[in-house]
Amino acid sequence: MARTPEPSQGGSSSSDDLTSALANSGSLRLVLLPTKLHSPKPKLGPLSQPVGQRNRQPLPPVVHVGGASPSATARVQDAPPVMTAVLTRKYDELQNAKSAAEKVFEILQTRDEKEAEEVFQRIRRGADPAAILRHITFGNALIELALGPETGYRYEFPYLPDMPAFLQRHDNVYLDSEVYACVLRRSAPGIPAANVEHRQHLTHPSLSGSQQQPYFMPSTASRSINPYLAHGPAADLHSDPYHKPYHSAAVVCSRLEKLQPSQWTSVSTDDALLRKFLHDYILYDYGWNYFLHLDYFLDDMANGRHRFCSRLLVNAVLCIGSYHHRGLQGRAEYWNPANIVYLFLAEAKRLFEIDSELERPAPLSNDPNGERRLREWEERRLTTIQAGLLLNVLYLFNGSDKIGWRYSLRAIEMAHDINLFGPAQPEMDREMRNVREFTAWVVFTWQSVNSYHYFRVPIMRHPPQVPLPDPIENPQWYGEIWVKYPASQSRFPTHLGFIFKARAELWTIMNDLSLLSFRDHGLPLNLSIPQVLGFYNRLVDWLHKLPEPLSPRKIVTPHQIKLHMHFYFILINILRPIVTSEWRNGILPCKTIPPCTPHDAYLNATVRFETLIRIYYLRHGFEALDSFLMQFLGALAYMTIDAIAQNPAAPHVETLRSTVLLATKGMWEQAQSVYVARAVLRVLTSAMRPEDVQLLKKFANVQADTDIHSAPLEQPVQSDWPTFVVRLDQNPDTVRLGKTLSSKLERLSLDLTASSPPVESTPRPRNWSVIL
Repeated sequence: MARTPEPSQGGSSSSDDLTSALANSGSLRLVLLPTKLHSPKPKLGPLSQPVGQRNRQPLPPVVHVGGASPSATARVQDAPPVMTAVLTRKYDELQNAKSAAEKVFEILQTRDEKEAEEVFQRIRRGADPAAILRHITFGNALIELALGPETGYRYEFPYLPDMPAFLQRHDNVYLDSEVYACVLRRSAPGIPAANVEHRQHLTHPSLSGSQQQPYFMPSTASRSINPYLAHGPAADLHSDPYHKPYHSAAVVCSRLEKLQPSQWTSVSTDDALLRKFLHDYILYDYGWNYFLHLDYFLDDMANGRHRFCSRLLVNAVLCIGSYHHRGLQGRAEYWNPANIVYLFLAEAKRLFEIDSELERPAPLSNDPNGERRLREWEERRLTTIQAGLLLNVLYLFNGSDKIGWRYSLRAIEMAHDINLFGPAQPEMDREMRNVREFTAWVVFTWQSVNSYHYFRVPIMRHPPQVPLPDPIENPQWYGEIWVKYPASQSRFPTHLGFIFKARAELWTIMNDLSLLSFRDHGLPLNLSIPQVLGFYNRLVDWLHKLPEPLSPRKIVTPHQIKLHMHFYFILINILRPIVTSEWRNGILPCKTIPPCTPHDAYLNATVRFETLIRIYYLRHGFEALDSFLMQFLGALAYMTIDAIAQNPAAPHVETLRSTVLLATKGMWEQAQSVYVARAVLRVLTSAMRPEDVQLLKKFANVQADTDIHSAPLEQPVQSDWPTFVVRLDQNPDTVRLGKTLSSKLERLSLDLTASSPPVESTPRPRNWSVIL
C-alpha cells in the first residue's frame, strides 16, 4: 500500500521504486486543493523524498547560457524589453538544442558532490544519458511537489470506494464533521455540508418503517473553548490536522532532542535510535495510555533525577515506543532474543521484580535520614506503579493479557501502600501533589476499562477523592503534546487535557455500570430497563458536555476519534439486550424518555460506530499501530460477518462485504506491529467466506502464498479477552470458556487438525498451546 509522505528519515530510493510507488498509490490519494501554492524551489537531490500523485509540472532548472557569469545575467536583466524577449527566445532555443549528454555533463558541473557522484556511478554502470536525464527530471518534479505546503491526502476504501449509503442518514452528525468534509468531499474547510437533504432519504438497509428522528443531538450551548490553538505564522486550525494524516506529524519538544536515553538503559547505546522510540511512544501511544506525567518525566530524565523517572520506567516506555516504530522490522516477534523489543521487555520485567519488592523503610529512633529514605521509597513506588500499567499494555500486545493483568493488580496494591487515592500530605510540594493525583486518576480509569472489557468486578468502587481540575484553568496539571506537520511552520495541540478529563468521566460512569453488572462468580445481575435508561441518559449527557475540540464536528486526531468510537461501542453493548423492548416498560413517569426506541438507538449507535471507523481510515489509515483500535476493528468485522451470514442474498451484501474487508485489512496492518492482532485476524478469517479471504489478501497486499487462515501461530495466546461484542446479560464464566480469544484459537486448531489429511510421518507437536 502506498504510504503518506512523512518527514524524511534519510536514505534514498531508486527511480524504479518511485515509479512503482506512483503506480500503486490507489489506496492513498493526493488531493490538490484549488489554492495557489507558494513554495520555494527546493534544491534538487537524489530521489529520497516521498512520493504521491501530483498534477503540477516541475520547474526548469536555472542555468546560465553558455556558462554566462552572474554579471552577464544582470546585463540581460537591465536590457530593453524587446532585447530581453529576443535573448529569452535564443536562450530557449539553445536549451532545447542541447543533447542529453550535454545536459548530463552540465549537471555534473553544477550539482553538489553527492548528487554528482550518483550520476557518475550511473554513467559507469552504462546507463543511457537520456535515461539519466529522465531520472533526474522526474525526481526533481516529485521533490518539488512533495514540498507543496497545501497538498491534502486521503486513503481510499478497499473494494467499494464510497461511503455506504446506509450510513448517510440525516442524523449522522459525523458526516457533517470537518474532517469528513476535508478528506471525502475534497472541499476546503468552511464549505457548508453538502447535500444534507439527500441524506434524509437514505437509511440503514434494515430500518424499513422505523422512525428516523435522531435520538440525540450534541448541544451547542455552554461549550468550552480550548485557550491555546495552533502557534506559528498564519496558524489555522484546519491547515494541517484536517488535511494530513497524524502519522506524518512530528512531536515538537525541545527536551526530546537533548535527551540521552542510553544513560537509563543497558539495552542500547544508540541515543538517536532511542530518541526515535521515545518520540513514537509520545506521538502514538501516550495520548491514549498516559500512565505517567510526561513533563515531569522528561525533565527528570534530562537532568538525571530519579523522582519521576527511573530505569524501569524508561525501559518500559522504550519498549512500547519500539513497537510503534515502523522502521523496526519484525517488531511483533516479541519472543525473538535478537529483537530489541524482547530486550527492553526482559529488562523492564527484571527491574519491576526488584522495585516492586522493595520494603518500606522501618522507622528508626534518632534517624536523621528516616524521612528522606521514606520519601525516596514512595517516589520509587510511584514510578513502579506507572511502569506496572505499561507492562500490562506490553503483554496485551503479545496476546498474554492474563499475565499482564497481574502487573496492574500489583500496581494497585502498591498504590494503596502509599495512599495514592487519598488526599495528599500537606508537606508535599506542588509537583509531587500533581503527579500523585494524575497517577491516581490514571490507575482508576485503567482498572475501570479493564473491568468492563473483561467482565470483571471493578477493584475500585469509587474514583479518587481529589476532583479533576479544569483543563482550561489548570492546563499544566495535564500537560500537552504539540505536533508539527510536514511543510508547516505551525504547531498544533492534541488537547491531551480534554481527552484525559473526558475519558476519566466516561469510565467513572462505566465503573458504576460494571459494579451492577458483574460478579466474581455466577451469572451477572441483569440490568432492568430503568437501570439501562439511567446509564443511557448519563452517557448521552456526557457526550453533550464534551468541549469544542472533542465535539463530533471538530474531532480529527486518532485518539479523539477513538473516544467517540468507544462511546458508541458501549452503547451497542448496553442496548443490545433490550433491543426488542420499549423504554416505557417499568419506567416511572418522572424519568426522561429518549425520543426513540431502544431498537432505533441501537441502530443509530451501529451506524455512527462504523462511520467513525471509516472516517478514521480515510484520514489516518490503519498502518500506524493503535493499540485500542483492534478492539473496534474486531467488533465491526464480527458484527458485519454475522449480518452477512444471516442474510447472504441481501441486496446490500456487497456493501457489508466492503466493511468486512476494511476491518480485516486494518487488522492485518496492525498485525505487522503486534502479535495479538495476528491471533485476532485468525479468528476473523475463520468466519469469513473463502472468496472474501482472497479479496482481503488482494486489498491488504498480502503475498498470494501467505496463509493468513490456517498457518500455525508462533507463540501461545494466553488471553481472557472476550472477543468482540458480547451481551452483558450473558454469563461471564461461560463467555470466558467459550468465547475468549484463547478458546476460539484452540477450537480452530482442533478443527484444522481434524480436517487435515493423514500423513505417514510422525505427527509434529502443536506449535502453540492455550493456558485456560
